[in-house]
Amino acid sequence: MEAANCSLRVKRPLLDPRFEGYKLSLEPLPCYQLELDAAVAEVKLQDDQYTLEHMHAFGMYNYLHCDAWYQDSVYYIDNLGRIMNLTVMLVRQSRRV
Repeated sequence: MEAANCSLRVKRPLLDPRFEGYKLSLEPLPCYQLELDAAVAEVKLQDDQYTLEHMHAFGMYNYLHCDAWYQDSVYYIDNLGRIMNLTVMLVRQSRRV
């Protein structure tokens, strides 16, 4: 398989000369809780798996998996071995000052 050589060209009409950068919001992130009938299955390290590679692999593990086709859906596996699906509907409320 040959390596492809491609150049990235800037589309000047898409650039905003008045762009001053991104701003950090100090507002707390919302946290939601949901009562489940079975707990989420956790990946546990065994006694012989405490190397740096194991810690990195298991420490970066995310128990929620997004659905590529439905962005409002997430999946997880519970302690009973079931694949569970949750639909998350975020409703934004405008602030009135």
